Amino acid sequence: MRKNKFYMLSLIAIATSAISANAATTSVATVPDGMITFSLTHGKSSYLSLPLTSNSTYTGAVSAVTTNTISVDDAPAPFTTSLSAATAPYFIKFLSGNEAGRVMLVTANTSSKLTVDTTDHISGAAVALTATGFNVQAGDTFEVFPGDTIASVFGHGTTQDPLLLTGGPGVTTSDTVSLFTTVGAPAVTYYFNTTAGFWEQYGTSANANNTIIYPYSAFAVARRATHPDTTLVLEGRVTQVAAATKIVSKGTVYTSSHYATNIKLSQLQFGSNWQTGTSVLTADTISVWNTTTGRFDTFFQKADSTWRKYGDMVTDQSNYEIAAGTVTTIAKRQTVTGGDSFLQSSLPYTLN
Repeated sequence: MRKNKFYMLSLIAIATSAISANAATTSVATVPDGMITFSLTHGKSSYLSLPLTSNSTYTGAVSAVTTNTISVDDAPAPFTTSLSAATAPYFIKFLSGNEAGRVMLVTANTSSKLTVDTTDHISGAAVALTATGFNVQAGDTFEVFPGDTIASVFGHGTTQDPLLLTGGPGVTTSDTVSLFTTVGAPAVTYYFNTTAGFWEQYGTSANANNTIIYPYSAFAVARRATHPDTTLVLEGRVTQVAAATKIVSKGTVYTSSHYATNIKLSQLQFGSNWQTGTSVLTADTISVWNTTTGRFDTFFQKADSTWRKYGDMVTDQSNYEIAAGTVTTIAKRQTVTGGDSFLQSSLPYTLN
C-alpha cells in the first residue's frame, strides 16, 4: 500500500515531477508520478480529495465477466494474495471499453477472478458490469492498485508512523476527518483517540484505522484553533483515463474532479447526460468548495455551453478553475440508471 509522506511546510520541496497547474496544455509520454500539497490551517475545515493513486500492481485484459466479477486468463494466475484484506484495500480501474474510468473496490478474489463493489462506494443503486450499453467486454483492459485508509493517510500514531493531525482523549480536543460515505446523509467523523491508541468513529469505541478513504472521494479535515498549521503531502500517479463520476437520480453526490491539476468549467464536457438550463432550478449543478469564503459556490451550464454562478446570471464563469484536489458536489435532476449513472469528460491533459 502507498505510504503518504508528511512534512512541515518549511521543509516542503516539491519534486521536479510534481503535477503542474497548467497541465491542461501538457502532453507527456508516460503516466507521471508527482506530489501535491494541501495546507491544513488551524481553526478551519479543509475540504480535500486524493487525486493521486498508488502505482498499479497489475494491468491486464478481461477474459470473462459477470454482473460483479471479472476474470483473466493469465498463466500463471496473477492474484496470488488476498486483495480484500481490511488493512490493505485494493481497487480496479477500467482503462478501456464502455466503463473506462470507472473505479471500484475489490471485495474478494481468487487467483484469476476479482469480485468488485458495483455500488461504486454506495453512490446510488448498483450498476452491473453487464449493464445494457455499458457492459464490460472480453479484451477490455484494467489495472489493480492499492488503496488508502484513514491511518495510511493520516498516520497510526506510532514512532514509525506518526500522526499528521493532533489527537486527544475525545473528539472535542482532537482534529477530525469527516468522510462523505453515504449519499444524502451527513459526513461520518473520525478522530485519533490518544487513550485508545487508534482512530475512532465519533460515537463509537471500535478501532477505525482501516476505514477506507476511496480514491478521488471527498472528505473534510478540521484543524483545532489551538493546533498549529500543517501540510499534507500526497505522492502518487495521475489518472491516465478520463474519470467516470458516479451520480444519483435527483440527488447530490460529494466528489471531486479526480484530477491533480486545475480544470476550468469550460473543460467539463459531460455531453447529453448533463442537463443544461436557465437556472439552478432547472439545470444539473456542480458546486465547488471555496477555501476563501468557506462555502460551496454553485454553477450551472446554459444551453449555449457557457456557465453561470448561482446569484449571478450575467457573468460567464466558463474560465472558473476547479483547483486540483478540491471537493465538488454534483446535483442531478433527472432519473438515471445503468451507464447514465456516470458523468465523464475528457482528460485535461494528453498522454502519448
